[in-house]
Amino acid sequence: MGRLASQAYLRTRLAILSANLLGREKLDRLAELPLEDLLVATGFEAFTGGTSNGQLAAFERSLMQTWLDELSALLRPLEGPARRLLTQWASRYELLNIKALVRGKIGQLPSEEIERSLFVLPGFLSLNHDELLNTDSVPELLRHLLSTRYRRIATQALHRYEEHPDPFLLDATLDQQFYGELIDRAQHLASTDRGQVLDLIGRMVDRHNLVWSLRYRYNYGLQPSEVLYLAIDGGRILNRRVLQHVIQADTLDEAIRLLPQNLLHDGEMPGQITLIEATMREELDAFARRAMRRSPSALTSVLSYLILRYGEISALYAIVHARVLGLSDDVLQQALHPSTLVAA
Repeated sequence: MGRLASQAYLRTRLAILSANLLGREKLDRLAELPLEDLLVATGFEAFTGGTSNGQLAAFERSLMQTWLDELSALLRPLEGPARRLLTQWASRYELLNIKALVRGKIGQLPSEEIERSLFVLPGFLSLNHDELLNTDSVPELLRHLLSTRYRRIATQALHRYEEHPDPFLLDATLDQQFYGELIDRAQHLASTDRGQVLDLIGRMVDRHNLVWSLRYRYNYGLQPSEVLYLAIDGGRILNRRVLQHVIQADTLDEAIRLLPQNLLHDGEMPGQITLIEATMREELDAFARRAMRRSPSALTSVLSYLILRYGEISALYAIVHARVLGLSDDVLQQALHPSTLVAA
């Protein structure tokens, strides 16, 4: 398919798929439905049998499968660097599967239980889960990944895990390598796409770097040098120099005061990390909505849609999860709209 034809296909497909976006008001209305009506409206009623947690896990996998199917449709006309970029974005689910496998190995769970927690992936993703399930330890699992396209991620993760067998740090390493590969693929895009895609990815990296750097530094007590070691390159505003300046602060309040003023489009940064995470997510979503509608780069519009759709699917799962487990309305509203809370 030629470039003009692929662009037309993407715009048409995106116009159709964008009708799936719910928006904040519809999510709020779903959250207010009686439980029985909510289960019908979301399709959860189809997941019968077993425990509530088992039904929720199956429902979550179904929602993520919907996202992957939509990505597969958007991927169809693409080739070369653009296709490789979206394939890398889809591989976050392979990464989530790797993390689930690691947690299962550390917890010594039966292979059948680990397998039930894995996402079913489309054909263009090729991770061999059966082979990984049959490994006896985390290092062996990572060594198996050395013979896959995850070689670079696995090499770094294995090195760090052998030095510090901490699953928390292993998670951080996998995220770092994933985003590094995503940025590397974006650098190879055509000039008509490269700048805007990198701007969008840079905003995701800023959010990830800020939230996790503050957690590492002020919740978990890591030293600034350790925090910087886990940071991701490619942020739009929060590069390593800026991050280093921020996390040298002795307290969280001081660190927040040192943040660049242009990090948010409007308003002040809240004083709690959970609220910062929500605020940065809302900032990213607002940018993605504008880019999806107005970007001259069809690839940027597609990536923006996938970001928004993923966020809404996560919110939909949170609503069903809270209602099925009988959590209070206050807890649910706090989960959906944490940035509206007033910090104590």
